[in-house]
Amino acid sequence: MGEKRHDIAKLGFTYENIVMEEAAQITEIETFIPFALQNFTSTGGPPLQRIILLGDHFQNSPIIQNLALRQHANLEQSLFARFVRLGAPSVSLDQQGRARPSIAQLYSWRYKSLGNLPFLEQQPEYRTANAGFRHEFQFVDVPDFKGKGEEQPQPHFVQNLGEAEYAVALYQYMRLLGYPKEKITILTTYTGQRALIRDVLHRRCAKNLLFGLPGGGVGTVDKYQGEQNDCMLLTSPVLRTVTLNSPIFSYYTC
Repeated sequence: MGEKRHDIAKLGFTYENIVMEEAAQITEIETFIPFALQNFTSTGGPPLQRIILLGDHFQNSPIIQNLALRQHANLEQSLFARFVRLGAPSVSLDQQGRARPSIAQLYSWRYKSLGNLPFLEQQPEYRTANAGFRHEFQFVDVPDFKGKGEEQPQPHFVQNLGEAEYAVALYQYMRLLGYPKEKITILTTYTGQRALIRDVLHRRCAKNLLFGLPGGGVGTVDKYQGEQNDCMLLTSPVLRTVTLNSPIFSYYTC
């Protein structure tokens, strides 16, 4: 967007309000870019009058690859988080409607006061059990598979074959029970593990009409933030604190 500033200003495009979604995941420098895309008015000031930032600073912060900038310049902190820390006026939502109350308890401690919207206690899909599963969510410890656990074929490319096989086998089990593939998403915390899961899926499921590939996709937690699906399968070679938006069902391998 910054590279097109001259073209945007030349067209005479102006705006008085900025509404920025997922602002807590955007670096401070990137947040400032849309503030400066306009020419000053005849009175000598910018047309911009109002800025509204929407986000959740308790979830993932901006991703800074450069270690020095992240540790010494504090660029990992978003402008949104800085404003909240400095006491700028803010409105905090205190009710969630994206997960069963039991699943929401996994991360509600992160917030000062997080309740549940009434429909979560009323609609049948949030009250009935998930076919084929005893629990609404479950953590499974996957031991070393064939004598191997976590590996790094190349630096920072973390993989665990046992967890990938377990997640895919669980996906196959759900498909045999009749769960729609569009309602299932497989997530991991590492790009290396995502690539491994995709390989296993293509080998075991892609050409089999009984299974197919997950319609909800295979991705990383960082990239999936802000999205949701009914059933989440999370595999994490090193489990860290994450927030998942899953209305019906969650399953974790770690």
